[in-house]
Order: sequence, then structure tokens, then C-alpha cells
Amino acid sequence: MRAKSLQTLLSSGPIVGVGGSASGRPVPSDMDIDIVDSVFKKLKILFPVGAPKSDVEGTHKAEWLKTLAAQKVRSRDQVQYGLDRARREVGDRKFWPSPRQFCTWCLPCAIDAGLPEPEQAFREALKYYRCAANHSWTHELVWLAMRETGSWMFSRANKKEVFEVFIRNYDVVTRRFLAGEVFDIQLPKALPPKMNIPTNPSAAKKNIALIRKRLDLRGANECK
Repeated sequence: MRAKSLQTLLSSGPIVGVGGSASGRPVPSDMDIDIVDSVFKKLKILFPVGAPKSDVEGTHKAEWLKTLAAQKVRSRDQVQYGLDRARREVGDRKFWPSPRQFCTWCLPCAIDAGLPEPEQAFREALKYYRCAANHSWTHELVWLAMRETGSWMFSRANKKEVFEVFIRNYDVVTRRFLAGEVFDIQLPKALPPKMNIPTNPSAAKKNIALIRKRLDLRGANECK
């Protein structure tokens, strides 16, 4: 089977985020194609297992280009960031990543912004959701994700379900934060500690006398 070129595949239908031509067909820039070609070459070294075969590589590259555009990965800097993340993610992993996974690597994550890692944030929320007002949260986004998850779920659902919902909420607020959104939220204030202020002895006697008079009570030494 003869492999189709990336140009041929991209010219066969609409591609998200790719410019058009006078004929109405999308025309990817040479830079777009060069970026995808470069990514594939490097990922084949990092993740040799499951890499696309040569006869279908053009189809895969076309899909990657669509996904990169749809996920707003549009610059060499972003792609380079993704490759750097891929190198850090490798570890024991050898399997070829999906285009969606690579796009995730191309975008800033919680750690890059100095936020707690998702698992760390979950452990904090799980430990302190009952006393949220008295806890000094590592970041307001942890509290916000905990609030969106709900104390009811933390107390009633199983840990796996709570984890999935919390991580999803934390991911949403983190993405919004990294996109520059400012959250107009105020962390709950702790209730003031209970204070027992002793009553002045003379004032205490007057209060007791008023109560006894109101209730028509008499002491043992008092006569009717």
C-alpha cells in the first residue's frame, strides 16, 4: 500500500485551524508540516513502541495537525515545551502517545505555576474538608476545587469517586487560572475562639438578685 503524503491528506478535507486557499481547500503552512514531521521524528526515539507505520504515517500526521490546532497548540515554543515534558514523562513508558496526550504536554500544568500537584491537592482536601474554615490552604484553588466537589461527596462517596470528581474540578480551575483568569473568591474565615469573660463579683450579685426577684425567690435567711 502506497503511503499518502501529508499534503495530499490535508487537501482532501477541512482541517481545523489551517488556513484556506482560493479554491476553498485548506493549505497548511510549511512550518505546520515541518513541526509535525519534527515531532514524529523525536517521539519515535522517545516512545518506540506503537509508533505509526510508514504506510499510515501520513494519516496520523494529518490527525495530529488537526488536534494541535483544535487544542490551540500553535507555536514552536509550545511544541518544544511539549517535547521537553515528554522527555520528563518517559520513565519506564515506551508507548506512543496519543495526539491529545501530547497536546496536554504542550500546555502549562499546575506544577509550572507553583500549584500543588493534583494528588497532593486531593490529599489536602480529603484531610481538611471538615475544617475548611480553620485550615491554611496551600493555594486558594485547592479550596475552590474542594468546595466545587462538595463536602457531602467527601463524606459519603468512596475515595475513588471523590478523587475523580476532585481532580476534574481541580483541572478545570487550574486551566482557568493558567489562562489568566482571576478568581474573585474569599476563603472562609475561621470562627473566633470562644471566650469566657468572668463577671465582676458585684455585678454578679446584682444579676442574681434581679433573677431571684423576678422569680419571686427568697434565700434561707429571708422571711416572708
